[in-house]
Amino acid sequence: MRTLLAKPDVLFRFQKFLLPLSGVLFISTIYIVHVDFGKILPESAFTLTGFEIATFLLSYFWTWIEYAKVQRMKEAINLQESTRESSMQKRLLQLSRKENAVIQLIIEGKSNKEICSESFIEHSTLKSHINHIYKKLDVKSRKEMVLALK
Repeated sequence: MRTLLAKPDVLFRFQKFLLPLSGVLFISTIYIVHVDFGKILPESAFTLTGFEIATFLLSYFWTWIEYAKVQRMKEAINLQESTRESSMQKRLLQLSRKENAVIQLIIEGKSNKEICSESFIEHSTLKSHINHIYKKLDVKSRKEMVLALK
């Protein structure tokens, strides 16, 4: 179910498949009730048909209500992601020129040694830059930083 909630369109397609299927089952059960039981118990057949109609309508509306919930969740997730992206953009503006250069080299997959040689800085200075970057971007590792920036 978690996978379906992560992909609301898939859930809706699944629900759209269930609606026609429930319609076919509904018509089939009405036919069976009237053909098999209608001759024996005519009053019960109409009662059962009434229950079937009520159940079908209930399931039909339930599906659309659930779809509306999924759409609202999808909109909330999109809003949260856009807020997170704009927050990350603000944090990136806080970085110095040298820290931006270090980030680019980290994204390229360079090791600390390679970054030091390309940037002409000491290893301790690089570690200091990386720690400042982590604090400013509110991340705890290179992997988390790269994922946040993509």
